[in-house]
Amino acid sequence: LRETLVFKGGTALRKCYFGDYRFSEDLDFTAVGAVPTGAAMESAMQEACAQTVKLLDPYVPIDIVCERHVEREPHPGGQEAFDIRARFPWHRQPQANVMVEVAVDEKLLKPSLNRPVLHDYGEPLEVTVAVYSLEEIIAEKLRALLQHLRALEQRGWVRSRARDYYDLWRILGEYRDRLDLADFPTFLREKCAIRDVKFTGPESFFPPSMLAVVEKTWDQWLGPLVPNLPSYATVINDLRPQITALLSADS
Repeated sequence: LRETLVFKGGTALRKCYFGDYRFSEDLDFTAVGAVPTGAAMESAMQEACAQTVKLLDPYVPIDIVCERHVEREPHPGGQEAFDIRARFPWHRQPQANVMVEVAVDEKLLKPSLNRPVLHDYGEPLEVTVAVYSLEEIIAEKLRALLQHLRALEQRGWVRSRARDYYDLWRILGEYRDRLDLADFPTFLREKCAIRDVKFTGPESFFPPSMLAVVEKTWDQWLGPLVPNLPSYATVINDLRPQITALLSADS
C-alpha cells in the first residue's frame, strides 16, 4: 500500500503540512500504479492494521478491527472504503473510529511529494509518506464544490462543504507565496474534466444555494474540529478575491 496510495484531504493537511490543524473524520487516498483492489485491498488493509497493533504494543495494547464499509448503493467510481475501529484497554467495545477511503479512478496531474509525517505526540516517529501537492489539493477541493453543486441541483440536498471552504482559506492564506500557480486555470480545467464538471469564473465556486447550506452548518461542521473557528463571513469574504486571483494566474 505504501507504494500505491497517495495521501490527500484534510488529514493530509494536518499530518504533512500544517501540524496544528483541524481534525478530520477520515483518511483519504488516491490509488496509483498497480494498486490491489477488491479482496486483495481488504486483505492489505487488514494486514496494515495488524502491523499497527504490533507497533503500538510497546506503548499501549490496542485492538484494531478493519471492515469493508458497505454503501447503500455501489460507489460510481468503484471507491474502496473501510471502517477502522480501535479498542483501548479501558473500553469494552471499540469506540475510536475512522474511515479510510481510496479513490481508484482519480488521475494525479502533478507529481506527489514525499513529506515527513508531523507527529506532535511523545512517541518517536520519523517516517515520510507520499502526499498530494498543495496545488492538487486546491484543485480537487475546488472541483468538489462544483460536483456538489451539480448534486444539489439534481437531488435538492448535499452534505455541507464547509470544510472545503475552510481548507482553501487556510492553504491560500498561509502557503500562497509558496505555491506554483503558473497557468492554474488550465490545470484546474483538466482536473475538472476528470469528473465532467466546468466553471466559468470565480462565482462558479460561490453559488448562493450551496453557500446557504454552508452558512447554516458552519458551526456544526467545523466547531468540534477547529478551535477559535473564524466566522463564515470572514472565510468567504477573504476567499472570494483569493479564488479570483487563482483564476487570473498567467501561463
